[in-house]
Amino acid sequence: MADWRAKFSNYDSDQSGGISMRECKRLLQYVGLNPTDDEVQKFMKDADKNKDDEVHFEEFYEYVKTLPDPTGELRVAFDKYDRNGDGFIDKEELRAILQNGKDCSQDELESLFKLVDDNGDGKIEYEEFIRIFTQT
Repeated sequence: MADWRAKFSNYDSDQSGGISMRECKRLLQYVGLNPTDDEVQKFMKDADKNKDDEVHFEEFYEYVKTLPDPTGELRVAFDKYDRNGDGFIDKEELRAILQNGKDCSQDELESLFKLVDDNGDGKIEYEEFIRIFTQT
């Protein structure tokens, strides 16, 4: 919780104890989301339990606990595997993950890629990557 409080404080640029919509969008991006302005407004409305037009740490922390990767560990892993830093894991990057000292056939690679690449665009996005670990 202290770790999240420090992160929250970094985005509370005016140190008011609450975050505005602008500050909130940057913070949500930091935790791995890419919200539209409408989604940020919805989050603000849903999270702002005391209706003072700011999201305070306690309100934010309750939301963070519902995220699939609240500690950011999956984001760190994704960034490690995204060797070229383009925001996606491509087939060659996935092959490097799978091989890890072992042979990986083209069929195995294609099969796994199809399982993870939900939208079929030939790239694994962060949202697709975390679904592997958060499906129940």
